[in-house]
Amino acid sequence: MALIIRNGLVLTFEPDTLGGEIIDNGAVVIDGNTIVRVGPSGQLESEYPNAEVLDAGGKIIMPGFVIAHTHMPYVLGHNQPVDFSQLRSFWDMLQKMGWEWLEDITTGEGIYASTRYAAMKMLKSGTTTVCDLVEAPNALPGPLEYSVRAIDEIGIRAQLGYEVSERVPGVSILEKLDPEMAQRGFEENLRLFKQLSSLNHGRITPRLGVHTAYTNSFETLKQARTYADTHGCGIQIHIAEIPRAFLVEKYGKSAPEVLEENGLLGSDVVAAHCIDLTDGDLEILERNKVNIAHTPMTNSLGGNGVARVTEMLEKGMNVALGHDCFFTLDTAEYMRYCYLVHKAHHANPMVIPPFQLMDMVLSHGAKALGMEHQIGTLKPGKKADIILLEPDSPTPVTPATVMSYFTMTFTGRDVHTVFVDGRKVVEDRRLTTGDEEEIKADCIAEGRALWKRNGISV
Repeated sequence: MALIIRNGLVLTFEPDTLGGEIIDNGAVVIDGNTIVRVGPSGQLESEYPNAEVLDAGGKIIMPGFVIAHTHMPYVLGHNQPVDFSQLRSFWDMLQKMGWEWLEDITTGEGIYASTRYAAMKMLKSGTTTVCDLVEAPNALPGPLEYSVRAIDEIGIRAQLGYEVSERVPGVSILEKLDPEMAQRGFEENLRLFKQLSSLNHGRITPRLGVHTAYTNSFETLKQARTYADTHGCGIQIHIAEIPRAFLVEKYGKSAPEVLEENGLLGSDVVAAHCIDLTDGDLEILERNKVNIAHTPMTNSLGGNGVARVTEMLEKGMNVALGHDCFFTLDTAEYMRYCYLVHKAHHANPMVIPPFQLMDMVLSHGAKALGMEHQIGTLKPGKKADIILLEPDSPTPVTPATVMSYFTMTFTGRDVHTVFVDGRKVVEDRRLTTGDEEEIKADCIAEGRALWKRNGISV
């Protein structure tokens, strides 16, 4: 039976924010996992008299948000009481907070618990699709099996991959890189490809993970391109998140130069961070049609500066939003910080207007993942990934004011109902696919266990 979601303020965002139709007292009809009609409530109710009805009076009906870069197991590191005096630079944070204190001691059970928690929190704040990159070298083989199980249970849509890296746990990358570690990463991604192929799972799809240009040899980077082409899965990678001097000293070239020369770049690449770029680097990413996953809060946490997002957008590059799963996982916080930080950085209140921000978390995110024909807007034929918002606003939210609402007032607590693939996964602000308290308790227990492996008892 079809379902009609009626009497809401419908925001289609199709084909994008500026061109999208806004329908006051509108409706969306879904059949199975697919949107079949979008239009005025009265008209669609007469066309579908026997449809199940969900009344959205006073609510916004819109597509779910797309976050193009996450590390869901990273939530186990939230609030970890480590010696922060050791973290004097991003390089310290990467080696200690990222690798030694987290990735290298992450277990399969920890991945399962943290991924369930992160997926739950993101769904409840309106994110229906993520691109997740898993790193757990001492949990190989098999960590992605835990990711798939968690994602499948909670019901979020995800692209997923394991990070290919020649980094040896416990050994400085300045001392040694081991291509065999990268091969183990490729094998983990291949296991995922085979698992998802056997399951014929449309909601979870593979995307090959590659760490960086500086933790992989040229041979490994070339192999990554071959793997992605063979399996048609695309690539996710970190680019230029550290000062370019590191790679320039190593190769005499920047990360974009190294990656282009080794054939890795292309329109199927999602590149996270992209901070320290010269004009030439930017041109390389532009001409290779690389998709950018902008992570403004993570970039600020590492003291790495502000990415040249305004210039990327002016060039017509596809810029989506990512967040690494640091901080609250409330998509609204990342959106608002992105909206504001570039204004402050450029001393210009006109940069990143609301329509560009909304494109980043909707149509641009979908395009970055190669899913622009499936998600990101409300259009017949697309997947029924839909969220209903109940604005908590001190002023009227109308067709004329709704875009300002997203930058001024919107928070994750406004998300009332969430559909993914036509399935209601959040109802009246509660997860329907699992016990929220059990999911939270399990994640806390795994966080405590990980902290204990760092010698921290809480």
